[in-house]
Amino acid sequence: MGDLKRVFILGAGFSKPAGMPLATELLPQLVTKLQHDEMRKWVDGLCRRLAWLSGNNQQTDSFTPNIEQVFQYAHFDVEVRRLQQQVVPFGRQDGLTPWNQGESIECWLSYLEDALCDVVSEREDNCDLTPITRWAEGVSEHDAVLTFNYDTLAERGLAKLGKTWSHGMECEGNNGIPVYKLHGSIDWIVAHRSENSSKLELLFDKANTNRSDGKTGHVEDDCRLWRCRTREQRRNWIDGRDLQGGTWKTVGIAGLGAYKELHRIPGLGRVWTRGMRALYHADRAVVVGFAMSDFDAMAQMQLAEVAQARQRDGRPLPVFVVDPCANEASNDRFRRVFRSVEFISRKHEEFDWSSLS
Repeated sequence: MGDLKRVFILGAGFSKPAGMPLATELLPQLVTKLQHDEMRKWVDGLCRRLAWLSGNNQQTDSFTPNIEQVFQYAHFDVEVRRLQQQVVPFGRQDGLTPWNQGESIECWLSYLEDALCDVVSEREDNCDLTPITRWAEGVSEHDAVLTFNYDTLAERGLAKLGKTWSHGMECEGNNGIPVYKLHGSIDWIVAHRSENSSKLELLFDKANTNRSDGKTGHVEDDCRLWRCRTREQRRNWIDGRDLQGGTWKTVGIAGLGAYKELHRIPGLGRVWTRGMRALYHADRAVVVGFAMSDFDAMAQMQLAEVAQARQRDGRPLPVFVVDPCANEASNDRFRRVFRSVEFISRKHEEFDWSSLS
């Protein structure tokens, strides 16, 4: 394949053929996982309203809400209840008040995000890596990967073929094909600096010459980012994350919703910076299973910044979008961001990757 530098941009559709759920398939799995009747009643009501807004009236059976969409509109439900608190003749904490109802919704959203860890972990254990390794066969040492997926299928596919990869963090040594995980990863652990997890792989430890010995309350200074070395470690970590014996740790994923607080995962700043740099220097970009939806506004802005810089430098970025389900709306979003785009209506598990070399 020569020295051609390609950047693969991966979304949920990349992992779908292997058995991972899409954003439109996650909500019922998360709700079933939690078995919370009061939350389910609220979710059903929200979905009926979203179905109405989509033009499906109240036929929720034929409406499949995107989990990011659910989180987006859920925050408006919370705000409406906070407004209602202003017109009731009692205080916020005086029983089943509108304010407390809003607090309950926020709590349920946190439950849904937590259940996501279990669903991704369980589904990944039962995945068929065949379509992923097929893609990995065509990835060369000159390429880079930008992925918005929490699963580790891309890394597993490369490793299965004996190809070295890294997350592009200095603590790893930056060896092999960089796999930049822009929203975090199910096998990442954010832990306080007092935790010395020698059995894990250290990914990020921010250098700070003015760091105080005490807690600052700033995650990038107080915490490190680690990665589970094996699938068994990841499985045990996800299964036992609520039984940590008084320590503070959290799964290193950015969660759900259009606005993700990526800064809460130490090291993601470096991931985004290096990922966008790789895209700036690439000969072409190949998008697989990423729809560039309106819920990916931050990604649109950052990718557009790279495309604009290359355009100014007289090096427009050629982009290929491999997606059998693309429609005119998604195609327009890609054109707005990248300008020069070729759409390939093929399933990636059937696509000839050598044709892009």
